[in-house]
Amino acid sequence: MNAKETGSQKTKTDQIVDVLRDIILAGDLGPGERLLQEELAKRFDVSPTPIREAIKQLVAEGVLSHSPYKGVHVAEVNLEDAHEIYLIRAVVEELATKLAVPRLRIMDIKQLHAYHQTICDHLEAGERKAIRKVNYNFHILIYETANMPELLRIIRGLWMKSPLDSLYVIPRRAQQAIDEHQAILDAIDDGDADRAGAGMRIHIENGWKTLTTYLEENQ
Repeated sequence: MNAKETGSQKTKTDQIVDVLRDIILAGDLGPGERLLQEELAKRFDVSPTPIREAIKQLVAEGVLSHSPYKGVHVAEVNLEDAHEIYLIRAVVEELATKLAVPRLRIMDIKQLHAYHQTICDHLEAGERKAIRKVNYNFHILIYETANMPELLRIIRGLWMKSPLDSLYVIPRRAQQAIDEHQAILDAIDDGDADRAGAGMRIHIENGWKTLTTYLEENQ
């Protein structure tokens, strides 16, 4: 990507923020990994200024952290923080799903089914890492359709602070999550907002349960 193709300083910064978010969501940068401003400036072919602004924004969002000894790095989340994040996610994502169902268009529902099939294909091929971004796209398409910008902003922020992604980390969780996605899709196909919302809440709660069990077994 060449950020010089954009028209303004703000646009350059926004593009860099978006790409860095995608990299972190895809798991290409894990918790604690450092980001060097000089390398980022070369990668995006920009001056240091938009890099600094992008980092400042992501630090403010809690996606990145800055310390005197480690420099700028992907934020690390402990188990207590992760539990709080999952509890909040279960509530707000259930709400967003319920609000979205009546607003989903046929083309949106087709895209959700396409994302679901792609996740299934990645799992069958053993490409668990590739599942993470498609899974994010599946969820965010639903939440965007709720047409609640502040709610969406909260959800995006919570996802960016959820590096302990059980769908990605734990092999046995992937098939269970796919089955839960299918239940959500069935409710959406039926136009049942309450059932879809409840399915989303159960999906997130089960992710947390599986994750904590996995961590306890692997201490």
